[in-house]
Amino acid sequence: MQGAAGTKIEAWLSDGCENWHRRLCFSPRTTKESIGEGFDVRLVGASMHSLLEGEPELRRRFIDWNVFHVEPSFSAIRARFRRISAQRNAWLRDGGLGLAVWDGDYVSALCEIDRLRTQLFDALCAAFQELAADFGSMAGLVPQWRSGLPDASELPQWLANHREADVARGYSFLSPARSDFYFSRDGTSWVGSRGQNKLAGVLLQLAADRVITNQVGRKAIWLVDDLGAELDAETYQQTLNLITSAAGQVLITCLDPAVPALFHGNSIALFHVEQGNLCAERP
Repeated sequence: MQGAAGTKIEAWLSDGCENWHRRLCFSPRTTKESIGEGFDVRLVGASMHSLLEGEPELRRRFIDWNVFHVEPSFSAIRARFRRISAQRNAWLRDGGLGLAVWDGDYVSALCEIDRLRTQLFDALCAAFQELAADFGSMAGLVPQWRSGLPDASELPQWLANHREADVARGYSFLSPARSDFYFSRDGTSWVGSRGQNKLAGVLLQLAADRVITNQVGRKAIWLVDDLGAELDAETYQQTLNLITSAAGQVLITCLDPAVPALFHGNSIALFHVEQGNLCAERP
């Protein structure tokens, strides 16, 4: 509620054998996970095309979020890098005089982040191509990782050669923020329509989910909003089938009353909003 001092979010999850309860409490000063086991959530919304059309930061966050789920130490590695980066940047702003005592640790942390990102991306690329092969407009697309970094063996010398430029700007130019990914087909960069970009974004989510499920054996809850927008009926049905078969549970919001018919007898609960009230019914 707007203006409230805090809020609490509770969720329950069951796989038929075990039940989980998770409670998150938020206040202006803290975010506290007060009880329960975690579970994964994947979102498919109206802005899926932004993964391809948006800023590189969105794509890096997508990769990092998925790396964390297969490598829990990733958060600690990133925190270590931020700490070393802050120390090196402070040294640069002071003129970068004396021994470059932070360069070795900086290179080590930077390489570890890039290694984990690349490892995840390679698996993501393979899963994406498997999924895309069944969609005509997506077949042949290849996600391409661009680390923006020299080879690991060249990094120490690169930092030394560009120290004066780093001193002038007051921070280290080489960082995880140099990385990005894009799509190619037949060796050339690919640019899709809004609908194609949305479909590619959804397939990226499905590919990432497949990688994580294969590695940690945990299915996600999917939140799907207005999936059919900008997709033709056949692609809509095909994509929805992939999501429902991959997910532990799917929550779908849409304006199309015909959507329940797409599930072909699967067990679903249907809700609709009637004069501001949430009403449940069986389709």
